[in-house]
Amino acid sequence: MSERVLFFGRENCIYTKKIYIFLKKKFKKIIFLKSKKIGEKLNENDKIFRKKFDYIFCFRSFYILNKLLKNVNKYAINFHPSVPKYRGSGGVNYAVFKDKHFGCTAHLINNKIDSGNIIDVQFFNHGKMKNLKTILNFTYSLQLKQIKKIINGIQKNNLFINNQIKKNINIKWGKTLNTMKDLNKFYKIDKKISKKDFNRKLKATIINNHKPYLILHGRKFILDN
Repeated sequence: MSERVLFFGRENCIYTKKIYIFLKKKFKKIIFLKSKKIGEKLNENDKIFRKKFDYIFCFRSFYILNKLLKNVNKYAINFHPSVPKYRGSGGVNYAVFKDKHFGCTAHLINNKIDSGNIIDVQFFNHGKMKNLKTILNFTYSLQLKQIKKIINGIQKNNLFINNQIKKNINIKWGKTLNTMKDLNKFYKIDKKISKKDFNRKLKATIINNHKPYLILHGRKFILDN
């Protein structure tokens, strides 16, 4: 295919790498940009702001892309690692604590975070999965399949995206946009929490260097498993 593609991914992410390899097989002209940390911003003097692209694809990127939308001829699509109920940050954390199901969402990018027309949603039951890392890896694997399905659909049928949006028209985004500040508050353990909720909170928050905490007599105590 001769379309121009701009792909945003995450540095040191094996799923980002797998998606890039897949995209290279599908498109001849592709620019790949990796984000490293929360709050990272694009340089508006970069050459990408002077180029036109047929597609922008975004997976686990920290960049805000709304200023690039005018450069897109066809579609800008974000692959959100959460169900539509949870917009913004921490979707997996809230879902593991509150719900039996989790999943991933593909949607058009617009000028607001996680609010564009929904193209596809995949759900799974996380109840028997032991920890957050397992759940996230399963989510990213599901997203890889979702991305392949959508790219193949686009290349086979010009109306694929419009048909998918019509199909999912009744699936709505959650009203709340969760921020990193909200997520930090979620990680705080209430001293009056029940044992059942405490165990669920541990499952919903412990991963790598991220741990829940409690404040006691003015001191912060980090919990571990």
